[in-house]
This record gives sequence, structure tokens and C-alpha cells, in this order.
Amino acid sequence: MTARHGTGLRTGGSVVGDSLPLLTADDPLAAHSRRWAGTLLGALDRVIGTLATLCLAALIAIILANVIGRYVFNSSLTWAAESAQWLFIYIIFLAIPLAHRARMHLSITFLVDRLPERPRAALGFGSETIVAYTTILVLFGAQDLIAAIGGTNHVLGLPAWVKFALIPASCGAGLVYIGLRGFDRGEAVWRGPAAIVLAAVLYLVVNQFDLISLRGANPAVTMALAFLIAMALGTPVSFAMLFSTFMANLASGLLPEPAVVQNVVNGAGKFLLLAIPFFITAGALMNVGGLTQRLMDFAFKLVGHFRGGFAQVNVVSSMLYGGISGSSYSEAALGTKLLVPQMVRHGYTPAFSCAITAASAVLPNIIPPSIALLILAAAANLSVGELWLAGVGPGAAIVVCLMVSVYLIARVRGIGTATERAPGPEKAKAFLHALPVLVLAVVILGGIRFGIVTPTEAGVLAVVYAALLGMVGYRAYGPRGLWQTLQTCAVEAALIGLLIGVAAPFAFVLVAEQVPQTITAYVTGLSDNPYIVLLIANGLMLFFGMFLDIGAAILILTPLLMPLMISLGVDPIHFGLVIVVNLMMGGLTPPVGMLVFLTGTISRTPVHQIFRAIYPFFAALIVALLFVTYVPALALGLGWLIGGK
Repeated sequence: MTARHGTGLRTGGSVVGDSLPLLTADDPLAAHSRRWAGTLLGALDRVIGTLATLCLAALIAIILANVIGRYVFNSSLTWAAESAQWLFIYIIFLAIPLAHRARMHLSITFLVDRLPERPRAALGFGSETIVAYTTILVLFGAQDLIAAIGGTNHVLGLPAWVKFALIPASCGAGLVYIGLRGFDRGEAVWRGPAAIVLAAVLYLVVNQFDLISLRGANPAVTMALAFLIAMALGTPVSFAMLFSTFMANLASGLLPEPAVVQNVVNGAGKFLLLAIPFFITAGALMNVGGLTQRLMDFAFKLVGHFRGGFAQVNVVSSMLYGGISGSSYSEAALGTKLLVPQMVRHGYTPAFSCAITAASAVLPNIIPPSIALLILAAAANLSVGELWLAGVGPGAAIVVCLMVSVYLIARVRGIGTATERAPGPEKAKAFLHALPVLVLAVVILGGIRFGIVTPTEAGVLAVVYAALLGMVGYRAYGPRGLWQTLQTCAVEAALIGLLIGVAAPFAFVLVAEQVPQTITAYVTGLSDNPYIVLLIANGLMLFFGMFLDIGAAILILTPLLMPLMISLGVDPIHFGLVIVVNLMMGGLTPPVGMLVFLTGTISRTPVHQIFRAIYPFFAALIVALLFVTYVPALALGLGWLIGGK
């Protein structure tokens, strides 16, 4: 779920490097400062990265040992679930400083990027100040929480405060990264330290001495304004949500800083969410092991002979890849690297090639094992198995609509002429090569649906299976490659976990201020016809999907809209699929359009050309969305057939 670099998106905590450095590149002092900062940050990278990777490896080992114990020896490890949840919390807070360093935090900067240099630099400084101020609040909130917590965790036999022990250290490391990265990169070296100093002053003035007070302001309005302002400055979404929650507390005292930290940890530490790092890791290991190439070869043999063959292959390979990864961004990056160059060589325009790649990339977050549906399950307290099963029908509808649109475009434009159908033996051979990967997808869904394994257990089995195939079966990489993959996946999974965690106190304020109830009363006052309300909800979600990452949008909109739909008799599993399909389409629309920016950045294709080329595919997805919205059996039918609800 983590965004990658692209115009209009930043993966850094703020917009940096937009002002001239105070020291010239030839200045000996500047060179010495860069070396010093680079050495210190490099050492921190190695220490923190090693700890995060070890935590992820331990997490995998513990859950795997529990699975083996349960199914082989009929004896579970009583401490496995609790220790795994603690480890995931450690991974999240270890990875936050690394994400500062690598600029991996999701930020929406399309407004900031359109400003001249000086205003852009000023807003970037404001964003960095918000990040530093929020970090300071979390640091002291965690310290107060640790001091207040007593007793022992009876499952692990450890003091209860140990669960939160890494948070102050993580915040301290984060401030070091913010303060030094200008030195390290030869940028405006004053920005980081100045932002930290200003943030510290704000903390003293606002939180310690109460010289500036928001008491009496409406908490919900305060939170909404703070969130919008932070987002407009280019602040990372997770920090914008935390900052706005702290501002709401200043208005009402609903959640003091220690309570906010505790809510973040409880929100991110659910056992269900452990499946996220596992499926991210399994998909990454499939990629480095060359297993996804086998899926693409199989897709070529299946549909490569259709009109618009390479584009058809793009759609089908996204569907197959979605059955193992659950990550749309990963699929968009992979498809752009592997398929777009081939399409261009065969006469397709770069814009068309990127457009179908981006449009097809919505599939992995709809077809199980979808990470977006995992997030939705956590946000709405729904069954992961039922949601994943419900994703099969909508996924198939999207595949059909996209393939039909490709065929029509190819016919009208005279591109991608039909080629000779692959002989049966070649299809069978490609199928056998892809079978190890396809079996994994079937086992994951079947095992969860019939209660054989939990989503978390299925995820760890997928990791082990992918690692054995890549390292032992195909010898595509060794221990070093495995270690590097685990380290990257730890950071990516941690950022999703952080986003889920910060949504917990954010949602608490919304519910406490009865925002969902207000929206329900307003919308039902317009109409109590579920079909009309569904249409209104679709429009609302399509709008927000244009500006927000799907993870953030799910966590913000689900608590607002799900109670309304349930009150009108709409099945929550059905509406959950409506939410995800809607919000994934937001990745294809300006001004943000993360999937479009990702494909454009990797292929070096102007994004405005891709946006123009994507209109027909977006229209096809609208048709699919209407089917998903108004034909509930499309999402629920498979569950009915095999004995679900």
C-alpha cells in the first residue's frame, strides 16, 4: 500500500531540497558536514534496519512454529500470538525513522509542487515542523504511558510497559533523521534543526504552559481543519492524522497524549494485521524469485492471441499476480518494468501501455489475498475470509470489462492485431510452470474460507513457500537476497501498520463527536432508498479517492459510511467491496492518481498523456463498479454457493 516516487506524490516526511543550500558544494566545511552526517545516518540505518529485519524474521519464525505445533503436534504455543503482536509494534516504530531517511512516507504534494520555489520551501518547512511536533508529542506521550503502566503481561511474563518501550527511542531517532538529512544530502541544512527547534517551542507554549489554547472549539471541526492544513502542506498522511488528533484533544481533552499512543498501538497490534507483512513479503519473494514471470508467460499463452494481445496479457497477468501479492503498487511497478517495454516494441504507444498497466493494477487489491480488504476487515470488524471470497466476483467483472475495452480500442485504432493461438502443449507447459504459484493462491483462499488456517497463518505459509521455491527450487537468490527483501518488506509493512494504528484515535474522535450519526441522519434525510444512497456514497468515495491513498481513505470513510449502509439493509460484505473498488479507481484519476504516477515515473512517460489514455479504461471500471454496486450477488454469490452467508 505504500506509494512510490512520482510527480504529485512525495514519499518523504516533507518537501525538502527546494531551497539553495547554505554551504556550497566546494566548501570544505560542507563536504565534511556531509561526510559526518552520512556516516552517522548510515550507522543508524544499519542498526535500525538490522533490528527491523530481525523482528520480521522472528515474527515469521514464531507464527510458523505455532502453525507446525498446532497441525503436526496438536499443541499450540500459548505465547505466539501475543509475542507476534509485540514484534509487529516494534517493526512499525523501528521503520518510521528509516522511512524518514528513504522518504517512503506517503504524502500528497500535488498542491505544493505547483508553487514557485520559495513558497514551496516555506510550506515544506511547515510540513517538517508538523512532523517534528507530532513526533515530540508521541515521544512524551509514550514516556507518560510507560510510567503509568504497571503489572506484568501474564502470557509473556514481561512487564507490560515493554510493549511500548521502543516508541521513545524511535521518536528520538526520527528527530535525528529529520535534523541531519539536510546535511547528508547537501540541501538547506538549517531546515531540519530549525523545524525541530520550532516544534519544541510549540510543545512548550501549547502543551506545557498552555499559552495558546483551543479549549471550547469543536473537536471534530478542529481535527478536520488540522488534517486538511497538514495534508495541504505535504505532511505524510499518517502524521497528518496524528497531528489532527492531537489538535482535537487540545480542543476537548478527549484523548490525552498517552491515550493517543495507546490507541495507535492497540489499533496496529491486532493479530489479524500480521497477515499484512506476510503477504507483502510473499509477493516480494515471488518477484525476486522470478515466479511472477511464470505467471506472465502463462497469461501470454492464454490470451496473447486475442486482439490487443499484449494489453490483454497485462490484464490477465494482473489478475494472476493478485492471487499471490495483494498489492496494487507492487503490480503496477512490476507490470511497468516487464510488460510496458514489450508493448512499446510491438507498436503500442507508451501512454496506452502505461494506462492499461495502471488500470489492471487495481485487481490485486480486489482479488484475494487483498491487503486493502485486510485493512477494511480491521476497520469494520468484518470477516477476512468472507471479504476475500467476495472479492472474486468483482475481480472477475473488472477483468471482463477491461478485456472488452482493450478489444474495442484495438479494433478501432487498428493496433495489437490478433496472432496465432498457442498450441495446446505450449499452454499445458506454461500452466505447469505457473502451477506452483497458482496452487498457492488456491490454498490461501480455500484454507481461510474453510477454517483450516487463519489469514495470518496462511500469510506465513505463503512466505515460507515462496522462499523455498525461490531459494531451493529455482535458486534465484541466496541468504543475502532474502535478507534484503525482508528489510524492504519490513519498512513497507510498517508504514501500512502505522497508518492503521493512527486511524484508531482519529476514528475515536469521529465517533465520540457523533460524526457518523450526523452523516447518516443527513443522507437518509435526502433519501432512504438504498439504491440512491449507494449512488451518493459512490460519488463521495470516488471524490475522496482522487486525493487519498486507499489505505487512508478506507480508514477514514469506513467508520462514516458503513453504519449508514447497514441501517439501510445493505450487506456489509457487499458494501465493503463497493468501498474498495471505488477507492482503487481513485488511483487512476488526477490530481493524485498514484498508480498513474507510478507507471509514468518508472517508464518515464509524461503523466498527462497517461491520464488521457486511461479514460476508456476508467469508463470500463465505472461499468464494473455499477455491476458490483447494484448486483450484490456478484460479491456474495460465491459465498452462498459454498455455504457462506
